[in-house]
Amino acid sequence: MKKIFLLSLALIFTLVLISCGENSRDNSQNTEKDNSSKFQKRYGVKSGIIEYEISGSQEGTKTLYFDDWGMRQAEYTRSVLSVGGFTKSINMISIIDGEYQYTINIDQNSGTRTRNPILRTMEELKDQKGFNEFGEQMLLNMGANKIGSDNFLGKECTIYEMKNTGTKLWVWNWIVLKSETKSHAIDITTVAKKIEIDVPVPSSKFSVPEKVVLNEVDLDNIENEMRKENQ
Repeated sequence: MKKIFLLSLALIFTLVLISCGENSRDNSQNTEKDNSSKFQKRYGVKSGIIEYEISGSQEGTKTLYFDDWGMRQAEYTRSVLSVGGFTKSINMISIIDGEYQYTINIDQNSGTRTRNPILRTMEELKDQKGFNEFGEQMLLNMGANKIGSDNFLGKECTIYEMKNTGTKLWVWNWIVLKSETKSHAIDITTVAKKIEIDVPVPSSKFSVPEKVVLNEVDLDNIENEMRKENQ
């Protein structure tokens, strides 16, 4: 049960991570890293560094780095998760870069490499060509509904609710500035505290540390196994 719970929690965070990244203005040129889709913009701004505070069942900090309109992204998280007497320290890096997505446990110098799920979703929704149309279609496909708007840190955000995961998202330019997840014993709030937009981001932030040993993981197989175990 504990394994299923942790995998479910990881998928919730993965959904929050990618759910707001699928916007695209019309873009006729492909980059060399993605020949499967003509959409090359996930966010409405080219680059940025955003610092977050995490509270509730999970306490700590997270920093988001992104460049190339979000096609390169890295999240650095240091926190402690406490749920129902279970406590776990989290020191992780999650990187999305081109064809692959990497999830790295810094304390163990180990990690996984999977196919970038964003590229597959972009291909599936390639007929949604508008900036807003494409991004919202991605959220709707994941079960999100628009429930309002809010001015957060001087940014006009659209609020989406994902009832299947108990999550609310405050979205600006398809970047999550705030999220609230309340599901069973989980009650986690993540709030942006500092936003820097259109700033240089060091390429090293998107690199897997040299000592990390990576294992290939098929995310589709994991999701299928979880469905079987929960039937």
